[in-house]
Amino acid sequence: MPHTISDTLHFIGIGGVGMSGIASVAVAQGFKVSGSDMKASRYTKRLQDEGVQVFIGHDAKNLPETDATVVVSTAILPNNPELQEAKRRNMHIVHRAQMLAALGRGLETLAVAGTHGKTTTSSMLASVLDSMGKDPTFLIGGTVRQYGTNAHSGRGEFYVVEADESDKSFTWLDPMAAIVTNIEPDHLDHYANVGEIYYQFSQFMNTVPDGAPIVVCGEDAKLVDTAHKSAGKVITYGFGDACDARILECMPEGVGMEFKLQLPSGAIVQSRIKQNPGKHNVLNGAAVLTLLDALGMDVAAAALALADFAGVRRRFDLVGKTGDVTVVDDYAHHPTEIAATVRAAKELGFARVHVLFQPHRYSRAPLFTEVLKDEFGEAFDDADTVTFMDVFSAGEAPVPGITGKTFLNVVLQHEGHPQANYIHRRIDAASAMAKLANPGDLIITMGAGDVTEIGPLILAELAKE
Repeated sequence: MPHTISDTLHFIGIGGVGMSGIASVAVAQGFKVSGSDMKASRYTKRLQDEGVQVFIGHDAKNLPETDATVVVSTAILPNNPELQEAKRRNMHIVHRAQMLAALGRGLETLAVAGTHGKTTTSSMLASVLDSMGKDPTFLIGGTVRQYGTNAHSGRGEFYVVEADESDKSFTWLDPMAAIVTNIEPDHLDHYANVGEIYYQFSQFMNTVPDGAPIVVCGEDAKLVDTAHKSAGKVITYGFGDACDARILECMPEGVGMEFKLQLPSGAIVQSRIKQNPGKHNVLNGAAVLTLLDALGMDVAAAALALADFAGVRRRFDLVGKTGDVTVVDDYAHHPTEIAATVRAAKELGFARVHVLFQPHRYSRAPLFTEVLKDEFGEAFDDADTVTFMDVFSAGEAPVPGITGKTFLNVVLQHEGHPQANYIHRRIDAASAMAKLANPGDLIITMGAGDVTEIGPLILAELAKE
């Protein structure tokens, strides 16, 4: 860091899941914290309960009168009045990821990166370390169900962070070891092309010290190649014979998975993922055990702790069951995540699987209609029906000509797609899904936006019937 972080911090956009977590840990570490956001939320309420002064609405007057470090994220626009005032006063301004790194000073940072899977994997890692008595500090992009929060300031030596590649800021971290779950095209609003994505991941892996472990998924050949060109001690995990840590067996167990993992030493451990189905979650668990093995920890104890992992909210989250119709909610919004979640659901033995999908951001239209057209088109193939809602803007201005139907058309152009529907009005979504379902069916509300609010409404409609 080129400047010293002040003891007083002001977060512009403090109510986001990432910023609120950083602010919470900063409070626990003794910083005086204030912040602002456009609207109140459960995150701002939690921070207020922790003693943080939170302003609703952005105003230059919100900035502390004393010298302070101002923390911003990529989402904060240059015309933000607080940011403009901070620049006018020549205040110290840092990016969210720089503050994330600063909070880890004096701790052993374990970073989890990847296009997808990083929230679940970092949550598993933090939970397992905690169950093993390590009491880690952690900052994760999702709510860890076991703690009811995405952030915790622990007393132990480890600092578990979800390394966010979306705006390239993960290269500011200083990890002593890392996991990389995969690299795929995404966030092309911040990257010129796929080549730049691989370059930035290479730069991230270069931040790990020589001789320290970088654990990467052996199912992603290009990731493995990139890792070997970027780092010294690369350890692969996966199902293939060439992987250093190899998954020998995995099988569904209820809504979870049981698996056996052979470590690089030849030792075999058995564990389970009790609440998240699918081979992709077995891979996430294998990554955690492989890293802890590389760090010299008791992997047998880690495997037992992993078996008690309670999951992450919005990752195959059970909403409820009415009239023998089960409703779950999932954050999947990238084609690989969608396909893995639907495939895992199909293997659970439900009569039929129905997906209610909400596209995320207008800016992602070119990614899904051009770059990943084939992958997105076939992502829902294992479902029996898929219903598209309109786009969740995530704060973006609407783009003329782009609607949920724009995304659905990619699926319709793919041969072998499931029965597909489009619902323009959000108010109609719950009743439409309830009418599709019969006893024994599963409904998944899916996407990174507010589709998560539809699940309880579907259950209410089912109760009426």
